[in-house]
Amino acid sequence: MTHDEQKYPNPDEFKPERFLHEDGSLTSDTMPLGFGWGRRDCVGQHLAEAALWAVITSFLATFSVHKAVDENGEEIPIIPKFLPGIAVLVDFPPYHSSLLISCCFSHPETFPCRIVPRFKNASVERLTQLTGLGPSESVNINFEPNADIAIEQL
Repeated sequence: MTHDEQKYPNPDEFKPERFLHEDGSLTSDTMPLGFGWGRRDCVGQHLAEAALWAVITSFLATFSVHKAVDENGEEIPIIPKFLPGIAVLVDFPPYHSSLLISCCFSHPETFPCRIVPRFKNASVERLTQLTGLGPSESVNINFEPNADIAIEQL
């Protein structure tokens, strides 16, 4: 459904502008597939969407995301590959535990990237406070002041 080339030309390309009108306003194209529809739709959909919006906007306000670079300083190209099923890792930072949720949709394969703090003088404690990110069993996040954040898949 989400890879319909008639509705989304080049569905495997990252093109967020496909969800914008010519004037830059958002289209009403929503993806309720994960929440069901009709009488069996998820009662928590609006809460989930609001929580995701808050998390994503907080993250993007705090960090910028870039392509990873190799040992020569050249950007590593991202080759989009999709895997069957959706896998979402939900961390519960105060408890240092995780929950893996999987479903029937596809998701992008992991790829290396650089996540750079927008606040160059932010301390590790402040970045952790702004994002809620901390120790995780699946991703190693190393905050270093005035430097890129190294993220490694464990």
